[in-house]
Amino acid sequence: MNDELGGDGRAEIERARPYSTVFVITLLLSASAGLTDLRIGSLQLEDLLLLVLLGLCTAKCMDSGYRIRVSSRLRPLFTSYGSLLLLLVVMAVLALRLTFYPLEDQTLLTQPLIYSLSKLLQFSAVICGFLWLTNAFTKRKNLLVLALRTYWYVGVASSLYAVGCYAAVRVFHFGNFDVFGAYFNDSDVIRARGFFNEGGPFGIYLVSVMVIGLLCRQIAGRRLSWVTTAIIFLAFILSSSKAGLCVVALLVFFYIFSVSSVRARIGYLLLALELLFGIGQLVGLGEAIQGYLTAYLSFDEQVASRGRDYNLVVGRVSALYIVPKMIIAHPLTGIGYGNYPFMRNDPNYLDGLPTITEVQDLPALGFPGVAAEIGVPATIWLIILLFVPYNAVRKGGTILAIGTLFQPIAHTFAVQLTFFYPWLITACAFGASFWQRSDGERTSTALELRSS
Repeated sequence: MNDELGGDGRAEIERARPYSTVFVITLLLSASAGLTDLRIGSLQLEDLLLLVLLGLCTAKCMDSGYRIRVSSRLRPLFTSYGSLLLLLVVMAVLALRLTFYPLEDQTLLTQPLIYSLSKLLQFSAVICGFLWLTNAFTKRKNLLVLALRTYWYVGVASSLYAVGCYAAVRVFHFGNFDVFGAYFNDSDVIRARGFFNEGGPFGIYLVSVMVIGLLCRQIAGRRLSWVTTAIIFLAFILSSSKAGLCVVALLVFFYIFSVSSVRARIGYLLLALELLFGIGQLVGLGEAIQGYLTAYLSFDEQVASRGRDYNLVVGRVSALYIVPKMIIAHPLTGIGYGNYPFMRNDPNYLDGLPTITEVQDLPALGFPGVAAEIGVPATIWLIILLFVPYNAVRKGGTILAIGTLFQPIAHTFAVQLTFFYPWLITACAFGASFWQRSDGERTSTALELRSS
């Protein structure tokens, strides 16, 4: 068979195989990024895919004599993120000097150094996926369009699932199931969550779906269907995501102040304020802010009366007391990436708060929580890196700029660094800027040839 194909035929097959692999990886990563609650054992589906990709890239690097082929546009990011990861490994080792407070169900993977290194491996896989996709998008436009459309349609399907589950819970009063798309919260209010663990993260994800829709319209040239847009908007409302609304507000305000006309700015601003105020009323933003303020200001009294109530002593309210003390104690090196659950029970940080050893507590404070783990200098370095894509694409138009701003804003509102979908949005915006510039240059060249 090989002899019949001849040299040209075999070469064609060898070229097709790598592309088919790239096609499948792009498709799977784009689809799984919004399905964070689908797991294989303790691993999220996207984590497993990213780890496989990291293994493939590592094997290819070793096979080529440790020569890494990276686009010249991505080389500074590759070097900077690689250096940051090496620094975080060093700081994870340095954190062994500290006293840890293990959880009750301690396993091999929840040992302080091993757990921190496993989180760093996960973070490395995320960065590898981001750089790999960005590199692929700048080489083949059809891969970029594939990723945009796949992410959009999965977002629409997720929204339909969330709305359907919300209706089912409303009518049949189902209990809370792990992979059910809606649930009763602690106040017995129904919230849509799609394939996420809570409505808040799901709302931020739906904002990313709309950003991808805008990028897809700009690159593929197709208008967004008002039906699918309405479904996503309805799912967003039903999620009651206060964080999602804040992300929308910041992106909308950026868009408004990007408009050149002062009159247009005023008009858009008034319209945006009315819409955001109305949505804020629907999702109970004012009540949520008031609740957080009340809980923070009367924290000691509530702890005295409610004791070890997880709704009070786990998460961001207690972290508002613990994280600043961690940063003050270890401003340069932090406590080690991923070590917050093992350090939050230090009596020096608790100051009378109850210890929590039954669950892995997370700060959910965005970059302040990151600074507690990796130190202030490394956090500033990370923030700068997250804004590098914006600086690279901002001259290409408002939609591209919004695409790169979504990620740092999402992480500000506590989307974990190891969640891949914000990185995917940035990769798509980066790739879209490349092809927009290339298409513009080709159009300009064609016009010059015609005129000559």
